[in-house]
Amino acid sequence: MRKVLIVGGNGFVGHTLARSLKDKFAVTCTHQGVYTPIPGIEFVRLANLGDKTVCKAIVQKIEPEIVAYCAGSNDLLAAEQNVQRTQLVHSAGVTNVFSASENYKAKFIYISTNFVFSGVDGNYSESSTAIPAFQLGKAKLGAENFLRSRSTNYIIFRAAPLLGRGTLEHPSFVDVIREASLRKRKIKLQNKIIHNPVHIDALVDAVKHVIGIDVRNKIIHVGGLTKTSQSDLGKAVVAQLGLDAATIEVSDASSNAIPSDYSLNFTESLRVLEAQPLLLEQSIRLLT
Repeated sequence: MRKVLIVGGNGFVGHTLARSLKDKFAVTCTHQGVYTPIPGIEFVRLANLGDKTVCKAIVQKIEPEIVAYCAGSNDLLAAEQNVQRTQLVHSAGVTNVFSASENYKAKFIYISTNFVFSGVDGNYSESSTAIPAFQLGKAKLGAENFLRSRSTNYIIFRAAPLLGRGTLEHPSFVDVIREASLRKRKIKLQNKIIHNPVHIDALVDAVKHVIGIDVRNKIIHVGGLTKTSQSDLGKAVVAQLGLDAATIEVSDASSNAIPSDYSLNFTESLRVLEAQPLLLEQSIRLLT
């Protein structure tokens, strides 16, 4: 079985990817502390992505053929409040893990974000100029540029917001809404930033596809067909799951009331992956 190392394997994306790959690959996941185990998958502790020695030791032990770097959160506010950690997890950690895995000629898959763009135009294609407005996007773009300059076998996935179920330690957007509803609490969701969200299965299927074919050195966008704000998305999730509509409280505070559009065009995804794009309604139905 081909060996896969998932960095950030206890996060929303990493954990979902690990569960999907475990039957056909020898999967090892890194985690920072407490984690949700998956039968048949080894978890190894990687507390500090800035520790080059530990990164190297883990990679040398596994000798991976594929590295999927999924570490870090897409929480914009948290990224702005702790710039140093944002750079460490989303950029410097990529440098350390890639440098350690370079000798094994591993395919390096990096999960990036639509926040590498400015949000001024929307409908960004893979060839659009990336000018990030937030620290998260700046760190992600730094990692992208590093891989593009150093790696000869990389795939960068820029993902729109993803829908699905996370872990106990790292709940997803859907988990947060469900928990708020069950506890009779309101949750504030912004209505000025536009995305084209999609179910996480679309990203997982895309990753599995590029692992199975000889495609390399590409940036591929993953998103849905429907544009929506976070608050409208939250209302759609609540309606589908039969939760209390009063849970959602609309707010534009997080975006300073400035409308912006981070939606992704995924022409390259359609061409390379032959993927079938999903409407928001289709992604929402996959939650149940």
